[in-house]
Amino acid sequence: MLKEFIAHIQKTTQPLIQTIDPEIDSGSTFAVTSDGRAVELRAAIDHPDTLALHSLEALVKLVQTEAVNMSTPLYITIPDHLTVRCFGQPRPDARFFRQVYYEAKATDVPGFRDGFREQEKAIIELRSRFAPGEGVDYLLDLLSRISKDSGVATTDNGVSQTVEARQGIALKATVQLRPRVPLRPFRTFQEVEQPESEFLLRMDDEGNIGLFEADGGMWKLTARQTVKAFLETKLADLVTSGAVFIAL
Repeated sequence: MLKEFIAHIQKTTQPLIQTIDPEIDSGSTFAVTSDGRAVELRAAIDHPDTLALHSLEALVKLVQTEAVNMSTPLYITIPDHLTVRCFGQPRPDARFFRQVYYEAKATDVPGFRDGFREQEKAIIELRSRFAPGEGVDYLLDLLSRISKDSGVATTDNGVSQTVEARQGIALKATVQLRPRVPLRPFRTFQEVEQPESEFLLRMDDEGNIGLFEADGGMWKLTARQTVKAFLETKLADLVTSGAVFIAL
């Protein structure tokens, strides 16, 4: 009696598998659960994993050697300043699944953080985390003329700032700080020119230099446009033939 009861429970709790008429719904298969819910059973789509890359050159090489074998075009997008994604068209034979073939990530980018830093640290960052330029030269020259030993006095009216560097006993030098300085920190793929943006410049009474982004993040769009231009140049033949499309 107990055996029959257990068998009855097992039978009634098993999902009901039913295939819909192919003429009605393309042969979809559903499982009806014990609580009456219908769940479609879908087979896993067999596809290669997205290949992770770390440079634009690697992405270009793979597209150049593999795009010619594709029966449909490839699409490349730049969703942010650190990412490039390459994918194909939806596949009707696989429930319109869209395969992402490659994704390049800029992982060796120092980046930049707002804030004040000591003079020695500022000098090191300017020489190692920024592309050379007029702004870097200006800041290095400014820091070379101001030292903690000589003492620093600042006057700030909210628009511009004046720094008085005491040198020795009698000699004083007054320096008018630029309110904004153009700089190009390393913030995107190393293969392209780094985007330039303006930074607010401040200095405290201890001689620490403060840099703060002042373009509202517009440099990110510039970086994406620069990466797009780089890819369009490297893949010009494939873009012209319609085998590759590139968009932001």
